[in-house]
Amino acid sequence: MSQTYSPRHITVAEMAPHVHSFGINENKVNKITAWLSDWIKTSLVSGKIKPNDFMPAKGDLAFHIGVSKGTIQNVFRNLEDFGLVESKQRIGTYIKDSRISAQKLTSKREVAIEAVKEYLIKNKYQPNDFIMSIRQLAKTTGFSNSTIRVAVLHLVSEGILEKMERSFVVKNINFSVGELESRTLAEKTAANIQSYIENNCKIGEKLPSNTELAEYFKVSVKTIHDALSRLAKAGLIYSRRGRYGTVVSNGSAERLYFYEKTELRIRQYIAQECEVGSKLPPIAELAKNYNVSPKTVKKALDNLADDGYVAFNRGRYGGTFVLDIPQHINEAYKWLAISLDYVSNVEN
Repeated sequence: MSQTYSPRHITVAEMAPHVHSFGINENKVNKITAWLSDWIKTSLVSGKIKPNDFMPAKGDLAFHIGVSKGTIQNVFRNLEDFGLVESKQRIGTYIKDSRISAQKLTSKREVAIEAVKEYLIKNKYQPNDFIMSIRQLAKTTGFSNSTIRVAVLHLVSEGILEKMERSFVVKNINFSVGELESRTLAEKTAANIQSYIENNCKIGEKLPSNTELAEYFKVSVKTIHDALSRLAKAGLIYSRRGRYGTVVSNGSAERLYFYEKTELRIRQYIAQECEVGSKLPPIAELAKNYNVSPKTVKKALDNLADDGYVAFNRGRYGGTFVLDIPQHINEAYKWLAISLDYVSNVEN
């Protein structure tokens, strides 16, 4: 960065023309991403903006375009995948210097799209088949809910999937899975951290902080967070908030939070004791039976509602009612990748 130039904050007003309208089935994140990507590249060439200038605040940009702040958050993540910007906590999102180029990366969104398509092919989905919920699909493919949601909406725009109320169905199966030659930065960083663990760490040993790892591997803290999430899903590390940090695991099983254990137990209860339309015991009774707080039970039931297993009714005759029954224990919990050790951990 030049010593005579001080980074400035780009204003929303100077980013005209803006995106004002969207089609019924148009993906807002993709459209805004394409517009901003083109604007950043063009503005860098013309000298209108310079590397290290800060993007407008997400809330300001969202208000001006007429979308949610979450939509802009997903747009910025895409731009970060493309290597156009970088976000730092408590600092902001700034323009990256394209001349300082790292390895060419495939965006996380593109990888997620291919992962969903591969899932549809492997599981032999046919037209009009309903796919699993966004949350379950995210757990199955190993991506975040927001990334899978963007990928699914992209497949809707391509005519592969179709939105039906709160669900998605397969519309067209005439597609192929592309060969992605490169991986996301998070995947590459995960591989580097795994190699670091194998060469330097013992089981039970605490890893350096995310900030220290970011400095060591020359990536953002967010990239470290995404990379560690992948290693945690693989059972190589065990992360918890607070002073406990991230420790090296023996890879035997992923630990569960209390609400996840409770969710698993309620799923088992539904599979073994209930029929469609059955009313579950009150939250207070379930909390007492499972020796957890009512708040933990409520969070577990909310997850079950998201997955379409239960629904809540208010009023005098209200309660929690069963909408669907898991047909088989392995099928019901395949997103948890249960092993015998895992089940033992849940039951104890």
